[in-house]
Amino acid sequence: MTYQEAYEKLTALVEEIENEEIALDELPAKIRQAGELITFCQDRLRIVETDYQESIERLPKR
Repeated sequence: MTYQEAYEKLTALVEEIENEEIALDELPAKIRQAGELITFCQDRLRIVETDYQESIERLPKR
């Protein structure tokens, strides 16, 4: 899964939860799924940030 796919799924889940479109019995599973998507997105952002920082550090210094 890509960051964009995870973000879109998370956005859709949040919208469903906020609009009360999810049955009460399904809510705990949807909240868990949202938590997993948040963790995935945070991890991807950390990886990108680390890669960016490493790339910047490898640039020749002026």
